Amino acid sequence: MNRAIIYSLVVLFVAGCSSTGHEAATAAHADAPPNARQLSASEIQSTVIGRKHSSVTATGYAFSETLNPDGTAVIQISSESLQTGQWIMTEDVICVSYKKYGKECNKVLTDGVVIWFVDSVSNKTNNKFTVK
Repeated sequence: MNRAIIYSLVVLFVAGCSSTGHEAATAAHADAPPNARQLSASEIQSTVIGRKHSSVTATGYAFSETLNPDGTAVIQISSESLQTGQWIMTEDVICVSYKKYGKECNKVLTDGVVIWFVDSVSNKTNNKFTVK
């Protein structure tokens, strides 16, 4: 009897832990709210460039990224090794590429608190970030 109770508690605990990661990943890739507005190139420069921004991957791993003023990019996903890449901005779209992860081109939206990187072609949210 005690064994069955302990087993049930362990299963519930593990299920709770796994759903938290899934919920964070879902939230980090949800659409921006209707009041979010697209940033211009100069606003992207002042809001995003040179500042660390943090989010969660689609699979639930925390990561941080910095797009440096010199056009280089640095990303650290959970316990993986640090990856370097580059970014370029064309009009109001910023493209970031890493050898390991590929290239993404995004519009940047904000509600004044957080930012969303939204795919410039599909209009799907790639990530919701907090900026430090």
